Amino acid sequence: MSCLTPTVMREPLIDTVSSNMVMSDSSKVLELDLCTMKPGDVEFSSEYKLTCNYDDKVHALVGWWDCEFSNLGKPVTLSTSPFRKGTHWKQTVFYLEHDIEVRKGDMIYGSIANSKSKTNFRELDIKISYHINSE
Repeated sequence: MSCLTPTVMREPLIDTVSSNMVMSDSSKVLELDLCTMKPGDVEFSSEYKLTCNYDDKVHALVGWWDCEFSNLGKPVTLSTSPFRKGTHWKQTVFYLEHDIEVRKGDMIYGSIANSKSKTNFRELDIKISYHINSE
């Protein structure tokens, strides 16, 4: 079954991530106004920086979203963060090709690009680069 590992690890996994498994701060990669955005706005490229809070190995990057309904009499935020109450949307786990050994204070940085798949309109093509800056 190890022959399947490279293919399986390239696909994001939709799963629940426990907040105690997150070992860095977070970085917002995109902000959209759902009332004024255009369909093409979901195709983007953005940089990110994460500061590690522990000495350990990093196995994956985790993505989630927050949706703010701020124009209501009592504003509401719908969040899929692992630090909030769970929802059926869960989180998206992007496994790294190789684990990264990090120490507290190390910075993981890189970019994420999202585009519509050219071969399947129901899919997205997501490319993530990552680097480590050790103290």
